Amino acid sequence: MKKITLLFGLISMISFGQINVDFEPGGEGASWSWIVDDNGTNPPALEIVANPNAAGINTSTTVAKFIATEGGQPWALTYTDNIGSFAFSENNSIVKFKVRKDIPTPVGIKFENTNVPPPYPSRIVEVANTQVNGNWEELTFDFSIAIGETFNRMVIIPDFYDRSIDTTIYFDDISFNAGGNVANYNLEDIDFESPGFGADWVWTVHNNNTNPALEFVPNPNTSGINSTSTVAKFTSLNFGAAWALTFTDYVGTFTFDQNNKIVTLMVNKSVISDVGVKFEVAGTGTHVQLVKPNTVTNGNWEQLTFDFSDQIGNTYNRLVIIPDFAERTQNNVSYFDQLSFGSTAGLNDNLFNAVKMFPNPAKDFVQFSKNSNEQLAIEIFDVLGKSLIKVKNVQDEVNISILQTGVYVVQMTLGTKATTKKLVVN
Repeated sequence: MKKITLLFGLISMISFGQINVDFEPGGEGASWSWIVDDNGTNPPALEIVANPNAAGINTSTTVAKFIATEGGQPWALTYTDNIGSFAFSENNSIVKFKVRKDIPTPVGIKFENTNVPPPYPSRIVEVANTQVNGNWEELTFDFSIAIGETFNRMVIIPDFYDRSIDTTIYFDDISFNAGGNVANYNLEDIDFESPGFGADWVWTVHNNNTNPALEFVPNPNTSGINSTSTVAKFTSLNFGAAWALTFTDYVGTFTFDQNNKIVTLMVNKSVISDVGVKFEVAGTGTHVQLVKPNTVTNGNWEQLTFDFSDQIGNTYNRLVIIPDFAERTQNNVSYFDQLSFGSTAGLNDNLFNAVKMFPNPAKDFVQFSKNSNEQLAIEIFDVLGKSLIKVKNVQDEVNISILQTGVYVVQMTLGTKATTKKLVVN
């Protein structure tokens, strides 16, 4: 296992994949320097106290105690640089963390690299607790997307919530475990299927009051233009902000170009309101956002198109979805699915809905289905634009065994209409 240098008053070699911040005498964490910030008057230090409930899953003697004050920011936090400089790998990218809280609100863990000028490169994952009965609960934070990235500061946001009273949170046993099961993503359709992309990603909910997690549920209507099995469900809460959102960094770093400048998204909503699609450079404030209202509210799916042609050449690494961009007086449920990147301005929704390509990623064979009597032709190009496979009349399955592992562009022509999608070959 890879060894890294950690600073605990003196330099020692510790296997980072095995470290456990347990706040015990002689252990890790209790003697570290913890800075409290954005917490009103900022109590001078994180407290290390006796475990208030040594039964159940946490029988340790001492734990950390954080009081999130009424006058503090929702992101009231404590941080330490004693974690030392380290890189996430497959051996340490799953972070586990025990909490004892009185209300169910998100807990955030953030890692920053302060060795470069601000704004510091960072990664944050938020997970809400569900236990509020005085018992300990272990939360899991997946930092697989950060594998290969280096950090030297750990930030804990124990009560990521706009609170009206002081709240007390206990936390303990921060451990780093093997993980790293993240499929390579190259702007394929985000379809929430298995296999597929989206359902296994980390999606963080913000600005939505208690920030209930994004859910992945059976498609509520498979009879229309969206016949997929699984979709995303977002509940915009009455007391959430108009811009209640969910975001993921698992889209990776990409640059808009002629082949991916058009983004389409299927939605199924109970009210008419704007839907926002936003791309950010995480941690910098740089972003681009487009909004478009849905027009259907009868339980049917609708495809919305967002034209990012003016962003060609710009690079982003975070995807944000705002499903119900409006002030509301009730909880509103929105389903979304099939986020696709394409090349044609003014895409014909019927074409995107009429032709499906699967599986993706694929090996040896790829299948096509269409709900039209028009002839389907496909042509597969490499990333340099060289035509490798051309089929004038696709019936069902196309043999792609001549293709090497990599990313390709598939042009699909149905009648007189054409569009392109990316294909990954394993």
